[in-house]
Amino acid sequence: MFFVISKLTFETQAKPRDARDLAALVEKLRARFRISVEIADEFHKGGDAAVIVAAVHPSDMKLSELIDAISDACEDSGFGRIHSENTILEDFESFTEEHEG
Repeated sequence: MFFVISKLTFETQAKPRDARDLAALVEKLRARFRISVEIADEFHKGGDAAVIVAAVHPSDMKLSELIDAISDACEDSGFGRIHSENTILEDFESFTEEHEG
């Protein structure tokens, strides 16, 4: 079983009034892709607009395709283009072995 955690940061400088639009995007992503997704804390502190996405799946290729589809959906949403993507994709077993003891 594999897991992915990805931070997608938008290139537009978001303003506090964009909070509703970003929250609506998060809900659309959650419903469409059945993932765990939240607005990054830095946005609430006046920083860049970003979302954090997490998912699990038996196939690492499917998770990679999922992140690509989510990134495309974000760009197609009209909120803004993705400026950067930071992703961790790991196998639970190897991750556990690396962090034991």
